[in-house]
Amino acid sequence: MTRSAAGLLLILTILLACPPSAAAQAPSPSSPRVEILPTAGYLAFGTYFTGPSDIRFSNQDGVGYGAQVAVPLWRSLSLVGSVLHGTSDWSFERVPLLGSISVGGASLWFYDLGLRYSVPLGAASPVAAIGQVGAGAIRYSVDNVLLSERATNFAVAVGVGMAARLGPRVSLQGLVKDYIASFRSVDDATVFGVEGRRAHTLAFLIGLGLRL
Repeated sequence: MTRSAAGLLLILTILLACPPSAAAQAPSPSSPRVEILPTAGYLAFGTYFTGPSDIRFSNQDGVGYGAQVAVPLWRSLSLVGSVLHGTSDWSFERVPLLGSISVGGASLWFYDLGLRYSVPLGAASPVAAIGQVGAGAIRYSVDNVLLSERATNFAVAVGVGMAARLGPRVSLQGLVKDYIASFRSVDDATVFGVEGRRAHTLAFLIGLGLRL
């Protein structure tokens, strides 16, 4: 596990170790039951595949957008489900004599379901720290004249962030998520020695939450 994933897990562990207040043990009947959070941000892709002569296959970093839905279980704990989509050029790095080559047509969908825990930064503070962990999948596809391939891989998603209340039902949230997945080999390129790797994809997201 890389330092980024280990750091996220450590922060999440600290958040989960903080005992919620007595008032946070049960949901309030008058509390909003669902929070919808459209998100947008920046995706930093890891190395998904390697090939002969240490050629590396990945995606060029780019923008992503998606949404998250949270259902409170207790005031500090929620069930969350999210989807995130990004498009990028497929990047070949360390190619002998050529260096780097980019091929368009890469698309990724990230899905995860998990738990979110929030800790207010003070009794009357409108700002709270967020930690969440979940499991899901990464749907990967490439469509161009050179290669057409699709694969779905299991992924673990770990995230930390901050949420600031702007009103009774509106909040501004920032979140950093690490999607960790082991990618299978690309079938059409296996004969050329292409192999899947465990990779981290970092998503730096911001969104405006609406509690219904």
